[in-house]
Amino acid sequence: MKNMLGKSLVVIGGISFLLAFKAGKEPVSKAIDVTNFDKTVRPQDDFFTYVNGNWIKKQEIPKSEGTWGVFNELDDKSKETIRAIVSDLASKPSLPQNSNEQRVGDFYASGMDTMAIERNGLSPLAAEFQTILDLQSSEGLAAVVAEQHRIQLPSVFAIFAMSDFKNSTMNVPYIFQSGTDLPEKDYYFNPAMANIRQQYKQHIEKMFLLMGDAEQTAKNNAAAVWKIEVALADSQMGAVEQRDPSRIYNPMSIDKIKSICPSFNWDNYFKGIGFQFEQVIVGQPAFLRQFNNLIKTTAITEWKAYFRWKLVHSTAGKLTKSIAEENFKFFGTQLGGVTEQQPRWKRVLNVTEGALGDAIGEQYVKRNFSSDAKKRVDVMVDNLIAAYEERIKTRDWMTDVTKKEALNKLHAIIRKLGYAEKWRSYDGLEIKRDSYVKNYLRSNRFDFAWIMSKANKPVDRMEWQMTPQTINAYYNPTINEIVFPAAIMQPPFFNPDADDAVNYGAMGAIIGHELTHGFDDQGSMFDAQGNLKNWWTDDDRKNFNAKTAMLSKQFSTYTAVDTFHVNGELTMGENIADLGGLTIAYYAFKRSLVGKPVPKKIDGFTAEQRFFIGWAQGWRNKANDKFMINMVKTNPHSPAQFRVLGPLSNMKEFYEAFDVKEGDKLYRKPQDRVEVW
Repeated sequence: MKNMLGKSLVVIGGISFLLAFKAGKEPVSKAIDVTNFDKTVRPQDDFFTYVNGNWIKKQEIPKSEGTWGVFNELDDKSKETIRAIVSDLASKPSLPQNSNEQRVGDFYASGMDTMAIERNGLSPLAAEFQTILDLQSSEGLAAVVAEQHRIQLPSVFAIFAMSDFKNSTMNVPYIFQSGTDLPEKDYYFNPAMANIRQQYKQHIEKMFLLMGDAEQTAKNNAAAVWKIEVALADSQMGAVEQRDPSRIYNPMSIDKIKSICPSFNWDNYFKGIGFQFEQVIVGQPAFLRQFNNLIKTTAITEWKAYFRWKLVHSTAGKLTKSIAEENFKFFGTQLGGVTEQQPRWKRVLNVTEGALGDAIGEQYVKRNFSSDAKKRVDVMVDNLIAAYEERIKTRDWMTDVTKKEALNKLHAIIRKLGYAEKWRSYDGLEIKRDSYVKNYLRSNRFDFAWIMSKANKPVDRMEWQMTPQTINAYYNPTINEIVFPAAIMQPPFFNPDADDAVNYGAMGAIIGHELTHGFDDQGSMFDAQGNLKNWWTDDDRKNFNAKTAMLSKQFSTYTAVDTFHVNGELTMGENIADLGGLTIAYYAFKRSLVGKPVPKKIDGFTAEQRFFIGWAQGWRNKANDKFMINMVKTNPHSPAQFRVLGPLSNMKEFYEAFDVKEGDKLYRKPQDRVEVW
């Protein structure tokens, strides 16, 4: 699903990156590879480097990547497998018309046909450009914005449908801030980002030149785009502010929306997108007020420049080599520190999956899914939930009233493993071999209509937000569900040949991570039915907030690169989930040993030690500085090394397993250690 703004709200707890996985028969993977260890480092001082140090020393970050680690390694393998599927389909131009196989094959083939892409230039966008050129007055803005939203361009604001925070059985329309292309609001105003801003403005000007504008015209148009984006950014909520669901839940009638943004023709807008509503939930009312002011102070020529920029910027990777390369120079190299683009087949494969993920997923499952792994993971979920129940019951900072509600929520959690029971239908989506960018826009139109058609209809509780070939997992607070796609059930996360200690330290901690998202600072605001509703006593919530504030303070001391620190508030939910998930997994592992012989040492490590090694090796990763700066500014996850060190430094179980004592670098005084769940 391309509506990533909507997804980020629904799926507040994921593991890390959305990556696919290589299926098929693999050689047995060692549960722990000690050749990756750096034993010149004491585990009591830096456990991340102790477990992963030699790998970090030897591993070069590929020039086409800003970061490299376990997820990337699996993704690299997976793409080869999925490439075989789509390449096979692309080699058959006479597949049954409007079959999923035809759609996948033709989409991929159109993206690989570089000669046609160069020959066509910008001509496939002619109709979209004409819509912009026809704009004559501010009265016509609504029609242009509507058209750009139908092809899912992030122009001015975003509209989407998802479950109502306070009535989780129904989908409702939402309007959210959007319209800017730098990664986060801070990029527009932070003095430390001045160089990036200058490079961005130069990039916009170059893109207008590539559209065919004269030099002075390109300069003027770039200035217009910058003016509009800065004004929009000025009224946006920051990433931390948006983490509070209650702040972004503002139901409004259409008349109310018209009253705060009267300069925009909302009737024409809703007519343009093809959907009518009586009420919409507005994420940021102040943003719409700013948009209203912007309409009054912005010339039509400036709006035309902005909409042209949105069109070409959003489709750049599907256009000519010169446009795609200029787009990459800024967003890939300047922002991400990546010096080379990925091979074309990888880039096209990513776009094809974005458009037809379930169609590819269905082929993947037919060929590669293991029901045995699903059964074993299901047992692990049982053990994690049982361990969680015991932990909740023994929390001395919670009253029985809140514990009862927490247990109700825990036992109401829906689990989804492997893949959805019903595949998404692509009926009505036309894909041809005529134009890559046209296929992309056709898919976007289809997705927009599909997303918006859900508004004011019951939520499909069986729907998945990830494809089965995705290496990730998530918790959805409005359904109160944990979801584990098939692809996550592989080494090093789940290894059928590994001892339970390693599997619980890796896969068990992932399960615990997602369960804990139901009880982190965001998820804990939703009840067992998925509604935004307070189920805490005031004192219990104060106790919870005091503990999580300690965790925020701890992570904010970590330096990612230079003067850029981890944002403990932005990463709060993920840090709570990592700490809680690892803790619950440890006690679930201990629970699984009841009645069994004490595990013997393997590779010289006790079972408890192997549990923590399993956790650390799953976050094996290195990143360049630009990627890291972007991450701490925008990503709700902490950098990999702190995801390992942060939780471990708070767990007495780790101290016991590795004999951590005062004076060791990972040692924290007992009163400074955070234990939430």
